[in-house]
Amino acid sequence: MTAPGPQARKRVARAAAAAALIAVFALLRAPYLSVPLERDEGEYAYIAQRMLAGEVPYRDAFDQKPPGVFIAYATAFVLFGQSIESIHILLYLWTAATTLVLFAFVRRLAGGAAAVFAALIFAIASADPRLVATAANTEIFMLLPLTASMACLVRGLAEPRRRWWVACGAFAAAACWFKQVAALNAALIAVFAGADLLRRAGWGPALRSLLWMGLGAVAVSAPVFLYFALEGAWRPFLDAVFLHNFEYVQRFSVGEGMGRARFQLREQAPSFAVFWALAAAALAVPRIAAARTRLLLGGWALASAAGVCVGLYFRPHYFIQVLPALAALGGLTAGAALRGPAARSRAAGCVGAGLLIGLILVPPVVANREVLLAGSPNAISRKIYGLNPFPESLEIARYIHRTSDPDDSVYVMGSEPQILFYADRRSATRYIFFYPLTGDYPGASERQREVIREVTESRPRYVILANLSTSLLTTAQTDRYVFDETGQWLARKYRLEFVASPRGGDDPGFDFFYGAEANRMAAEMDERGDARAWVAVYRRRK
Repeated sequence: MTAPGPQARKRVARAAAAAALIAVFALLRAPYLSVPLERDEGEYAYIAQRMLAGEVPYRDAFDQKPPGVFIAYATAFVLFGQSIESIHILLYLWTAATTLVLFAFVRRLAGGAAAVFAALIFAIASADPRLVATAANTEIFMLLPLTASMACLVRGLAEPRRRWWVACGAFAAAACWFKQVAALNAALIAVFAGADLLRRAGWGPALRSLLWMGLGAVAVSAPVFLYFALEGAWRPFLDAVFLHNFEYVQRFSVGEGMGRARFQLREQAPSFAVFWALAAAALAVPRIAAARTRLLLGGWALASAAGVCVGLYFRPHYFIQVLPALAALGGLTAGAALRGPAARSRAAGCVGAGLLIGLILVPPVVANREVLLAGSPNAISRKIYGLNPFPESLEIARYIHRTSDPDDSVYVMGSEPQILFYADRRSATRYIFFYPLTGDYPGASERQREVIREVTESRPRYVILANLSTSLLTTAQTDRYVFDETGQWLARKYRLEFVASPRGGDDPGFDFFYGAEANRMAAEMDERGDARAWVAVYRRRK
């Protein structure tokens, strides 16, 4: 029997790499399929649910995120049904598509080996619980159009055809409609395209490419603006997506922000230190890749890092924006490291590939072993999110759904919109998050008064009080109007149904107390001014 030729060996190697990549991708995500929704997922799910019922985002539910994520969630519900699993299935399919686009992008820049390692790094990093990448957040959704825009940029520079520039601009604009900070990456793409074409071809081709990119961006953005204008939601749309966000990004000083950044980087280091080192090597060692490639990927990483820094919040999921550029740079270094062993012999190449895969895969798996092996979806939720009532939201919602009518509304005093989604009940106020009401924003007091007007008019069947610091984010400067008015309103018109209170000790989770026991606990907590976390559910008296 003759030995397989070089082409056959390459096909076998590609098939083995694809199989390994699919296995890693699936195994790292399987534990999170049914993990209860966290707050951000809850708000997107609720708004998508209400969109399918005929409501309009921003006008009927306040949210500071652009509408792309609501459309993604609504698509999941249409395709797979309204469930936790449907959201996460769409997330995995979307991330798989991003991985494929990143692979094609890096292969065009640096060859197949670099592309495989870039895809592997991204597949691992984009499911890391230290970035809360297990949740279907806006950052993970914006990566697909952003990476596609970068891929079109490279194609446009190599093949100066208008379709690549139109697609480049369209994808960049689509990324911005998932999260506003993608505009920094869009600016990088435009600057790089213009500068590169200006240097090689002159003013005419550079200006034409930018014009076609702008046309693509307009083609994606114009329908968004037109929709909200026609639906009578223009002012709420501008207020939520643009004006409130401008206030949102001005809350922290540079010193406070740097402290937050250092903390987050320390938390990420066990998973990401190897990825950072590989990326840094790609930028620092000239022979790893061509200067133009390193300039492009370095610029992408810098623009993405700038997006993470906006507002100086440095929340874990903000760092997801950096992952494609980080993976691409890491792939360059790993691919270059494999060239020497692969050139010596096939066996040396296999050993080198195995060592590199282990170097990339083992640290994140070991760092997150407690989460991956936690067991049940509720236990995983507790490992990632601590003492937040995300598992308990399911039980609260089931009770409300069972004991209310479809036309009834629910008022959540706090930021637990996942309860509204699970219960399939309309919010009594468009403020499904309390953060715009309790934060140090110029219009917070007026928003509180708007809430009381809306709730008074809606006469909700249930009121949920979420006494959780993460749900309210109150400060010493927070106006207490909405809390005082709600308390008086409850005393006159509502009775306590049940209380969910933390167990305490080493046993995480909440216990539920009903009837007389719930009233006794509520009275005790009120008398002590208890600062512990709890959730109380009130029902309107007949």
